Amino acid sequence: MASATRELVGLHVRELIRDRRYFWFALFFPFFMAGIFLTIAKLMPEGNGNTPDFEQIVVPMALYLSVTGTALTMTAGPIAGMRAKGTLRLLGTTPVSRARLLLTHWPARLAMVVIQTVLVLAAALIMGLVRPAALPALFGITLLGLGMFAGIGYLIGGRMSSPDAATNVATLVQLAALFLSGLTLPLWLLPKGVSGVLSLLPSSFYADLMATQLPGGRPFHSVGVSVAVVVATTVVVALLAVKTFKWEQGE
Repeated sequence: MASATRELVGLHVRELIRDRRYFWFALFFPFFMAGIFLTIAKLMPEGNGNTPDFEQIVVPMALYLSVTGTALTMTAGPIAGMRAKGTLRLLGTTPVSRARLLLTHWPARLAMVVIQTVLVLAAALIMGLVRPAALPALFGITLLGLGMFAGIGYLIGGRMSSPDAATNVATLVQLAALFLSGLTLPLWLLPKGVSGVLSLLPSSFYADLMATQLPGGRPFHSVGVSVAVVVATTVVVALLAVKTFKWEQGE
């Protein structure tokens, strides 16, 4: 049993590295976007408190893109691709369960996000974008969000038969959460009714946790409530991902 688990983990590590279409993009895109927003922040005149500070957006956005690039794009698309190639159909004839397959699929992606997060936080610390005391909390918040978005990624990939369609849906979820959670456009800039509705999205609770650790952050909810919502969402989507996962395209 342990040997089979190691073989599955190794299989998924090789699949992750060899799939260049997903791997290199997800690996470097967060740093590319962080560089763009940091450049914008340096070129913009100082705000008066009523406009977003692009420099404060850099860290949460880079961490978010690291998390969602791996948990959504690099999860949903490859899982659907394994189904399209018939790999999942073969695995379905073995004693490997749905839960075990997904759990062995995850370590390689977790390691990648951990490496990206360490690099992002190290760069942010050197540039003075975060306080040293906030580093452990930001690392923990990133991993907390990773669990939630990974469940969504497996939910998408576990049902769709086309890797391109799964990637497109995952990208839509990624962009929607990015722009509607307050990570790029602070919710307090929006009309009260709109911000009140958007603040109830699970991704907004994740953004609230980020805001608690950044200078000038304005979270809508308390830390306890935000953690509870993110954890509850993670459990729900993870259970749904395992329950609705299908081995074959026509299953």
